[in-house]
Amino acid sequence: MHGIIRTYKYDKANGDAITAIVKAEFVPLIESHEGFVEYHWIDSGDGEGASMAIFEDKESAEASTFIAGGFVHDRLADMITSAPHIIEGAI
Repeated sequence: MHGIIRTYKYDKANGDAITAIVKAEFVPLIESHEGFVEYHWIDSGDGEGASMAIFEDKESAEASTFIAGGFVHDRLADMITSAPHIIEGAI
């Protein structure tokens, strides 16, 4: 198993909108990704959020970074204020 955590910064006024988009659009997208096991989104309520995803192997987890990056670029770029910080590793 391999996990990946991505943290994001944004205006806290956008937190609910980001959470809604992640749940409605990104979760179904990532769930269909090969090797997917589990995904969680956390909104701190203070302009920071984090995603935690678990995959069967390192390759699937690393590939998910490209999926997430494309999604953020296409759907959330106007709300995210900095590049994500990414941590990944074996579970």
